This record gives sequence, C-alpha cells and structure tokens, in this order.
Amino acid sequence: MGLAAGLCTSFSFVPQVLKAWRERDTEAISKRMYVASLIAYSLWIVHGLMITSVPVILFNAVNVVFAGLVLAMKLRGLKPEEGR
Repeated sequence: MGLAAGLCTSFSFVPQVLKAWRERDTEAISKRMYVASLIAYSLWIVHGLMITSVPVILFNAVNVVFAGLVLAMKLRGLKPEEGR
C-alpha cells in the first residue's frame, strides 16, 4: 500500500515539472507552496529514518527532487519588475 501511495504522490509532480521545463512558464506556480512542500517532504524523510521505512524515505526523497526542480525553475524564471 505504501509503495502504491508513494508512486502516485511522486509521479503527480511529473506533469508540472515537464510543463515548466518545456514552456519555461512558471508564472502560476506558488513559491510558498513549493517551499512548504520541500519542508514537509524533508520532515517525512526524517520520520522515515526514525521508523526505518524505506518507502517513506525513498518516495519523499523523490518528492524533494521534483519539488526542488520546480522551485528552482520558478526562482530562475523570476524577473525584476520594470521601473523598480
């Protein structure tokens, strides 16, 4: 059950990563949401280490990578507003 849930959660990021990568458009992506997600996934990894659960550790590590990629694309795509 944990493996199936982990696969679904982790691969739910794939469409967002691909869309941001291909279109180079991250305007609608929330920085705060991805920062919060990275913190949450990191805490899940710590929890997984504490209970020695490979699926929890593995899939949350994958989630950190995917969420980190999206956040990096968002931050890299930021442009200063004109006139400031």
